[in-house]
Amino acid sequence: MSRRRSIGMGAAVAAVFTHGMVFSAVNFNDALPVSTYRGFFRHILLTTERLWSFAHGWQPMSHVRDFGRFYAPMVHLICPLIGFAFFWILSRHKLGGNFWKPAALALLLAIPPGFSDLVPGYALPWVEVVRTLLIVWFMVWSVGALRISKPNAPTTSVAIGLGLGLAAH
Repeated sequence: MSRRRSIGMGAAVAAVFTHGMVFSAVNFNDALPVSTYRGFFRHILLTTERLWSFAHGWQPMSHVRDFGRFYAPMVHLICPLIGFAFFWILSRHKLGGNFWKPAALALLLAIPPGFSDLVPGYALPWVEVVRTLLIVWFMVWSVGALRISKPNAPTTSVAIGLGLGLAAH
């Protein structure tokens, strides 16, 4: 698969997972069948909470606030990693010894920001999607698969005035 398509597919998968995971946490009380989009991610949320409670020796749903402090950073870390892994598998890009770069970026940028308290609940899933997309693109860029190049140097005053970066031929 082409590199551009694999970057797009990885970003799309990360965006869908982020939106679903955050949306299911924000709208937790909506009980839907597992076969629906929202029901699927709600089921993932409930399963994660049950496993987390079991690991701590607690009854499910008995320490929901503590689980929320675990769940938010987990989503911030896991969703970009899923998107990057999807890109990596599809593109067959050779990482070699550079695997530490996207892993370090994912770990550093998984620190929960304080801006989420400022965002209204209905917009939070979309803000997190944008955040995840930026992280995935930084991860892809860090391994050299996404190149951000400077435009050609302009040689005419018209190109300079318009800021087009076009070279006269």
